[in-house]
Amino acid sequence: MNRIGEIFAKRFEHWNLRIPEEDLDKRRSGFIHDKGWLIQYCFGEDEAGEYMDYYATHRMTSDVHTRIRADGSVESLPALLSMRPCSEDPDEDRRLEEEYYRRNREVARMLVEKGFDKFTINMILSAGLIE
Repeated sequence: MNRIGEIFAKRFEHWNLRIPEEDLDKRRSGFIHDKGWLIQYCFGEDEAGEYMDYYATHRMTSDVHTRIRADGSVESLPALLSMRPCSEDPDEDRRLEEEYYRRNREVARMLVEKGFDKFTINMILSAGLIE
């Protein structure tokens, strides 16, 4: 698990953010709310071994959803899209909007299933959970 913590710390080095050692040792889910970031994380295991997933959001960047494996490999996972394609054609634009919200709601459901239940206002808006 030390490799996971190192990779996470390097990614957020500029902000000096780290997963607490006790959470790494006990593979305990948690969150970091600091320096403009909301980062939720959980641990799991599959056929490829142990991993930690995290979802990071900051008002100045696009959200990221990442899996760090114990072997040091890193995978991108689906994240909420903050911008959607538009069209001057009203029918096409309506279709694009529906597709955007449908996809983001699916991602939001996936996050909640992982236990990532803290949402910023931007996350809520991009998932179309309030108008």
